[in-house]
Amino acid sequence: MKYLLLIALSFSLFVIPANSHAEDVPERYKVVIEESYYVIAHENKEEFMKIYKEMIFPFWREMKKMGLIEDDIKMYSQRIHPKKPHWTHKTIIRFKNYQAIDKWLASREEVVNRLFPKEGGYKKMRARIAAITEAHWDDLVRELPLEE
Repeated sequence: MKYLLLIALSFSLFVIPANSHAEDVPERYKVVIEESYYVIAHENKEEFMKIYKEMIFPFWREMKKMGLIEDDIKMYSQRIHPKKPHWTHKTIIRFKNYQAIDKWLASREEVVNRLFPKEGGYKKMRARIAAITEAHWDDLVRELPLEE
């Protein structure tokens, strides 16, 4: 019986308040941050940047115009390469919320075809990057409030 009471108390402390205040969460905490990591061989770095600047960056600017992402599109490289995790380039995209991700997924093919009609669509654009990428992964993260 004490065990069931402990479970019920834990549930009421952690689950119910989180759901009952979901509407009270400020907009900045609804943002979904996509951190994309790329490992690019030294001999492919220039080609990677060329493709990114000519196609990927304009694509993300268009998504911003559509109101799906906020802030600037940012790219980083490490100043000093640690042993692990190793990555060459990191980009950060801040989606307004999960609904914006759904709209991005639904519209990305049309947007690429409009911006680059001779390139063969979104998958072909991404394949150009993949061909010179040794590794790639995405992390979807969120900001957590530290003050109540």
